Amino acid sequence: MGRQARATWISDDGLAAVTLHLESGGLHVSGERRARLERAALSHVQAADGVVSFVAGGDTYRFRLGAAASAWADALTTAPPSLAEKLGIAAGRTVAVRGDLPVVELEDALSDATRVPPFEAELVVVVVRDHDELESLPVWFRECGVASPVWVVHGKGRQTTAPGDTAVRSALRESGWRDTKVSAIADSWSATRFHPAKAV
Repeated sequence: MGRQARATWISDDGLAAVTLHLESGGLHVSGERRARLERAALSHVQAADGVVSFVAGGDTYRFRLGAAASAWADALTTAPPSLAEKLGIAAGRTVAVRGDLPVVELEDALSDATRVPPFEAELVVVVVRDHDELESLPVWFRECGVASPVWVVHGKGRQTTAPGDTAVRSALRESGWRDTKVSAIADSWSATRFHPAKAV
């Protein structure tokens, strides 16, 4: 997720074709040259004549992006949304949680929400750590009267044994749930938002 674009890296060593990936944690550069730069390290960001420039770690970086340069300068200087904002969890919103939250960032995102039973919740957050938990979800939704959007927190990448996004989508789509959004949670965890099937 995040912003991505092809660019030309302009440096004293010449030009290099690269791809810029802007995520909440920082800017990743891949291609003919590579770099990883934290957002907090970027300063003096500006755009001129189709080129974005900034300073990081005492070095000046310049990337030719053409018409997208101004938008990228804005993105580099705009604080990313918090996890609570990405999940749509405002203070006082009613939330039901099933399962142990895997990371402190998720606990913090839910800290200002009001915990209620699933059938009363405006939003439900479910953590699946194995395939048995995943397969039981549709039945649990029905038994608990879940009728609100659900964030299913699942594994991401090769460093986890929890079911990944493909398995989660397959299991819930078969039960009529529609996936509408994805949000990164941590290095080994992500979340997919589902909406219940419309009543016929």
